[in-house]
Amino acid sequence: MNIARSFATFMEDEGFGTFGTDLFINGVAEDAPDACFWVVAGGGAALQKNQTNEMLKNYILQVFYRNIDSNDVHEILQSFEETVNSDDCTQLSGYDTIELEATAFPTSQDLGLEDRTIGVVQVTVTIHD
Repeated sequence: MNIARSFATFMEDEGFGTFGTDLFINGVAEDAPDACFWVVAGGGAALQKNQTNEMLKNYILQVFYRNIDSNDVHEILQSFEETVNSDDCTQLSGYDTIELEATAFPTSQDLGLEDRTIGVVQVTVTIHD
């Protein structure tokens, strides 16, 4: 399972959307509701190798959320950021997860005619490879 799909499964388990309905990968379905998430994977980088030649890697994911209700965007993304940055180390399916770290960014208005607010949280996933 790729890192974006694995992370989407984590989001679904935590109550942040249903995959294929209001939670997507790399973009939003044309018939998606106004309130929805999408996950975009930005690649990864090797951090270091230890003496046994095992590697740590970072993957960068961007999690977007949109809605007509701008207050909802702020509330949902704050809750999402707090969930990701909790004390528990969430294990993503198929990965030996060491750490998840989320950073929230300002929201903006949708460039389309829909007048939706869009917010983004960047998540760094550190895994043991």
